[in-house]
Amino acid sequence: MDLYLLKFPYRKILTPLAKKLHWLNPDIVSYTAVIVAAVTGWCFYEASDLHFLLLVAIGLTLIRMTLNTIDGVMAIQRGKHSLEGEIVNALPDRYSDIFVVGGIALSPLRRDWLGLAALATMFLVSYTGMLGKAIGVSWQHHGPMGKVERMITMMVFALFQFFLLPDRQAITFGNVAITPMEMAMGLFIVLGQYTVLRRLMGQIKEIHEKEMAGPQLSNETKAIVVYD
Repeated sequence: MDLYLLKFPYRKILTPLAKKLHWLNPDIVSYTAVIVAAVTGWCFYEASDLHFLLLVAIGLTLIRMTLNTIDGVMAIQRGKHSLEGEIVNALPDRYSDIFVVGGIALSPLRRDWLGLAALATMFLVSYTGMLGKAIGVSWQHHGPMGKVERMITMMVFALFQFFLLPDRQAITFGNVAITPMEMAMGLFIVLGQYTVLRRLMGQIKEIHEKEMAGPQLSNETKAIVVYD
């Protein structure tokens, strides 16, 4: 099961809180999540010297996940679901991803090429998901490395990294030393590319279904016109 689906039961949990925040604009919650993500990225960047910041980054990631969920709940409760709302829902998330993964990519806890490749793969995953809407099919949320999965992966490996610091930063396999955050970036790349493939396959499937339904719908329409 894709972890993306877990947001629906989490929405139910947050519904009472969303009702209490009726005075707050949902867009403010979305933008606050960007600020939280920026601080999270800074924590990852500085964590090699101040290793307690890894725990702070984990906590902030949980807060970001909550904010990203509750803003949608608030918007639905107020009937503010709109095309403009979709922009506010999607674009700030992309900035958040840049801040967080960028902080890891620039930190001493990973090799430069791994961080850059993970950042590029993350963009491809997001782009492929949104591409569905652009070509007239659904927004693709297939995993196994969507936004929710990425955040959980970062939290797990950040905790792993915390227990290695400050004594040592990496684990040695033969002559190769690799840090937990590099392992996370590696998963971003490998599972991210598989996610891109799954999302493309989902889009192609929907396109074929539309193409098959199109002529049938057209024939039915013609029959109705003739009958009338």
